[in-house]
Amino acid sequence: MSLPYPPGRVSTPAPTESNGLGYAYYVTIILLLAYTLSFVDRQILGLLVQPIKKDLQLSDWVFSIVHGFAFAIFYTFVGIFLGRLADRWNRRNLIVIGMAIWVVATAAGGYVTGFVSLFVARMFVGVGEAALSPAAYSMLADYFPPERRARAMSIYTSGVYIGSATAFIVGGLVIQATSQAGEVVFPLLGSFKPWQAAFIFVALPGIPLVALMYTVREPLRRGLQARAASAKVAAPAGPAPDLSHVLRNKRAFLPLLLAPGITAMITFGVTAWLPATFIRQWGWTPGEIGPAYGVIILTFGIGGMLLSGFLADYLTARGKQVGSIVISLVATGVLVITGLVLAFAPTPTVALVAVAATTFFLGMPVALAPPILQAVTPNQLRGQVTSIYLLLINLIGLGLGPFLVAFFTDFVFHDEKLVGLSLGLVSALAALLSVLCLASAIGPYRRLVAATEGRA
Repeated sequence: MSLPYPPGRVSTPAPTESNGLGYAYYVTIILLLAYTLSFVDRQILGLLVQPIKKDLQLSDWVFSIVHGFAFAIFYTFVGIFLGRLADRWNRRNLIVIGMAIWVVATAAGGYVTGFVSLFVARMFVGVGEAALSPAAYSMLADYFPPERRARAMSIYTSGVYIGSATAFIVGGLVIQATSQAGEVVFPLLGSFKPWQAAFIFVALPGIPLVALMYTVREPLRRGLQARAASAKVAAPAGPAPDLSHVLRNKRAFLPLLLAPGITAMITFGVTAWLPATFIRQWGWTPGEIGPAYGVIILTFGIGGMLLSGFLADYLTARGKQVGSIVISLVATGVLVITGLVLAFAPTPTVALVAVAATTFFLGMPVALAPPILQAVTPNQLRGQVTSIYLLLINLIGLGLGPFLVAFFTDFVFHDEKLVGLSLGLVSALAALLSVLCLASAIGPYRRLVAATEGRA
């Protein structure tokens, strides 16, 4: 049964290129801030492995369940419903509700007392964050024409790296500054251990950001709904969109949905276990590895993302519709090499160089996956396809990435100091599998883009 769009839902049209591109980029920055905060709240856990393991008495593989599956399972399956909702309801309001949930859940991490309470807190972080990206990518696709989408979406997606960097830099400095004090006291909230206080610190910026999100206007949906709104006709949503478009074109969609999920094993594996690698293998402190890795993310990670966005838009404007996939394919191939270098790095300096190269080239396929999918997805399906994309990223990437690293460390190498070897090998294998997926998608994607343009 189809539901009509709420009254006033598309009353404010999206800006046109001539008079509203500045506002479109303003919306992009606000969404970027929200995405950044989501990754701060998500990735702070990676820097807190050692103190949480000690205080809550968790092993590596049990901690990986909290870090990965607790978030990923609920993020992905709730995300399917929220992706459908993003195709039919006010996307800005959906984001606001989700932000309120994940900010409160992040702060609740300061009150956990064991595995179960930490699992529940991270579960609700996942539930809240599941509302953001399906709605955000759909909004950006409506605010920007095709030849500008890769740049806009790469700016938004850079929140992955800005948020992760902020988590490592701020988290590392907070832990370093408070480690001697033993406890941190927040007025009205209570006293906390340093790792508990880190959750409170990263949740606080969410309060003003929720208010700032109300300055974002819901854009006009391009396509059938946009034409109806511009004619001031109260058009119903029509039959509920199905996924037959994806199934009919599965030779393009399947590898393009699988590749980001497999590549995400590297992203989440590194953010979960890189601090532990330097702490265990080379005796670094959280205050040393946190800022060092954070600076790498801010420079190399964002650099790779933004460069890939400009290159992709340049090629798209010149008719090279598979240029984005080729860029992703080459960059992912380099990750096989950087993963092996990380696995067998003899010194922390070599390891940091491998991490910097990994971060730079990893940013390219991460930034380009959303615009690649949006280009061949009908407007009425964008939220749902994005939710499938995020489902695979989180089930495969966040669920399996940290877990496989811990599995190799605990059950294959039987030595927690060899976590760096586990991390590098898992990264190299994931990159190789992703290369195979991307290579198989080039031909089908080229034909699908041509067919889509022919119907436009």
